[in-house]
Amino acid sequence: MLSNIKTKILPELKKFDENATIEFSEHCDFTSTIAFRLAKKQNKNPKVIAEEIVNKISNSDLKEDVEVKALNGYLNFYLTNKFYSENLPKILDFKYDKKGKVILEHTSVNPSGPIHIGRIRNAIIGDCIGRTLKFCNYETETHYYVNDMGKQIAIIALARQKNLRTDLSEFDLSDFIRNFVRNDYEILPHYIAGNEYYETNEEFKSLTDEIIRKAESGEKDAINLMKETAKFCLEGQREALENLDIKFDKFDYESEFVENGKVNEVINHLCPDRKDNEPAEICLEEYGIKREKGKIILARSNGTSVYLARDIAYHLYKINLINKFGNGKILNVLGEDHKQEFLELKTILEKKFNVNTNICLNAVFFSFVNFEGRKFSTRKGNIITIDELISDAIEKAKNIMLEKNFATEGYRDIGIGAVKYAILKIDPQKQINFKLEDALNFEGETACYIQYAYARICRLIEKSNINEEEIKNFIVSYENVADEELNLARNLIKFYDLAEKAGNEFRPNLLASYIYNLAALFSKFYDKCPVLNAEEEVKKRRLLLVVLVKFVLKNGLNLLGIKTIERM
Repeated sequence: MLSNIKTKILPELKKFDENATIEFSEHCDFTSTIAFRLAKKQNKNPKVIAEEIVNKISNSDLKEDVEVKALNGYLNFYLTNKFYSENLPKILDFKYDKKGKVILEHTSVNPSGPIHIGRIRNAIIGDCIGRTLKFCNYETETHYYVNDMGKQIAIIALARQKNLRTDLSEFDLSDFIRNFVRNDYEILPHYIAGNEYYETNEEFKSLTDEIIRKAESGEKDAINLMKETAKFCLEGQREALENLDIKFDKFDYESEFVENGKVNEVINHLCPDRKDNEPAEICLEEYGIKREKGKIILARSNGTSVYLARDIAYHLYKINLINKFGNGKILNVLGEDHKQEFLELKTILEKKFNVNTNICLNAVFFSFVNFEGRKFSTRKGNIITIDELISDAIEKAKNIMLEKNFATEGYRDIGIGAVKYAILKIDPQKQINFKLEDALNFEGETACYIQYAYARICRLIEKSNINEEEIKNFIVSYENVADEELNLARNLIKFYDLAEKAGNEFRPNLLASYIYNLAALFSKFYDKCPVLNAEEEVKKRRLLLVVLVKFVLKNGLNLLGIKTIERM
């Protein structure tokens, strides 16, 4: 929304330095460090240079929209009353230009039981990025890649077929997990038992390996056995994610790329001289990628493929999709432990399939969440599920709201919002030490603080006895406004630019921080600036500001996947 102003300012600055830039600032609307760059070249004091530039810019065509001042060598730009009067109301109906296509893959948990909380950051980050890209008018598809051809699925399928189950009472699991009824929880005792049998029973191991071999050779019964097992578990996992309002546009199954021969095409393309009963291997050392054993295996000597071969086939499929569009990108959300695998994938696609991966393939790597030092393993039955975490968060939110004498209708959205915001507010590359009590602090940098601010806004508008649509049409002036009003206006006007930056850089934390800061600025405004008792013109201006804050908070929280609460 501020791009037009930035494109007006930059040419003026580039008259002095072709590398000049401007950035958002907390102390003004934009700032530039151009004077410091020029000071080194000209051997002059940056304060003197800044003053010289101000004198020249102040007489330009910019003066109707921005005022420029020099402060200790910085150039600070302030939007004018005229600009705010004309542009703040446009927040309500601003639209981005149409952009390219993005295929976003995230979460993609193995269908081997309920989703444990160690996987939750991927889903929450991926969902937020998807929402933000769609909001910014990218043609965005969210994909979930279902691993229905791996060894673990074959183990589960055979364990279910033979009705092998582990008594969960032997494991350190909560009553919640033992008593929860859903497909993915039903899979868990088969999964644990199957893995134990695979390690200790040679006949079971042999039968499992045979299922994988038959499936990869195209035998329909074996493929269907594995696919149906994966689908059975996936139904429960989908329900867990949909309880968090996380949904997908498309589910892609590994088996599809085995059935249609694309995996074999990949292996034959990369290993054309491979002989029968030999593993398919590739060496990437000439591209600077080494493995301990030298070569990277794509298929075993018995003919069964490894995950990388299937992943290459899958990515070639996605590349074909964006090529049909003519302009697009593929984005994967991955844990930081997948950096090496992603590098190998990119290198193979680029060097062996002539794909320009620098243009079309990106990844968001995230660090892990530390839940009080616990490590999780579904195979060993050592898990806390996302269902249990969310159930606990909802219950604690309800108790807190009862203690505060708040209305409790929204406690479910408070609990879920608390978990999501605690994860999204941290840069994806930084580790999180998650504590539920901190996430539910109504006075900290939390979702419930923002949701409470939103509820106060709803109550304030209601008390005004003026229709919200009527308020939106108020024509107001921003002359002689209080600092708290000006700070709100400065923040509001940046919303669309900030959302676009968060989407383009795949950094939900920028958006989370912005929404919290806006809520905090509203709280200061609410405390210092009377609205309903102000004189008429001031009342109108402040009511319009309140409605605009409500609009931006609602949209911003929605991008984070967090519900608003209208009454507390």
